[in-house]
Amino acid sequence: MSLKAIGHTNVRVVYGACPHDCPDCCALESEVDEYGRAVCVRGRADHPITRGWLCAKVNRYLERVYHPERILYPMRRVGPKGSGGFARITWEEAIAEITVRWHDIIAQQGAECILPYSYAGTLGLVNGAVTDSRFWNRLGACRLERAICGHAAEEAVLLTVGGRLAPSPEMLLRSKLVLIWGSNPASTAPHFMPFLRQAQRNGTRVVVIDPIHTLTARSADQHIQPYSYVRLGTLIRTNNEVSTRTSGSVNRTFDRDNC
Repeated sequence: MSLKAIGHTNVRVVYGACPHDCPDCCALESEVDEYGRAVCVRGRADHPITRGWLCAKVNRYLERVYHPERILYPMRRVGPKGSGGFARITWEEAIAEITVRWHDIIAQQGAECILPYSYAGTLGLVNGAVTDSRFWNRLGACRLERAICGHAAEEAVLLTVGGRLAPSPEMLLRSKLVLIWGSNPASTAPHFMPFLRQAQRNGTRVVVIDPIHTLTARSADQHIQPYSYVRLGTLIRTNNEVSTRTSGSVNRTFDRDNC
């Protein structure tokens, strides 16, 4: 994606990585003008996964970064909630107001009444997993397992399939069976899909287990669509059926560990 570049004479290329919390981990190259403003961002063509293209969200990254309505400063709500009225304040005012409110909460009800609730977003490891934890621990805030939704899903995966280890996209080309369980990589990991398509052309069987008829499910060789009330035992039988059709054997280890 490129912004309109007029009069840029000293453009340099800066290499980096996509900041989003995404399994694709795309390699980026950005063109930056003499004023330090990015005028173009694209995927690196020599990267084995990125292959020169970006997802729809990151492809328009510069539009959001330099959008005239992007919020760059603290804003205090004025008027009733929902009215849309906000007034700009300084960083000093914002920090002071938050500090006063937190001091009052801690003095009256205890520090555990402050609940940090966030997730990775576009934060790196330092901001998202080091400095924030030290801050909240020092404050004595309530200890939440980061994002409620993410860890609930992770625990469900561990209880159901036994692990959260995903193969690299290149391994799909050497697979006879690809089982996509409760995931929609066509929308959430688009750089996974060219490898999946090539594997299918090579004869790999793709089975999707998902209650929703997702974009990934549409192109699968088989879509198993359980409803929300289907019990774990039904899915284990499904796992055995897939194993039997593919290799002629039942996955007894899976049954023993998960039934």
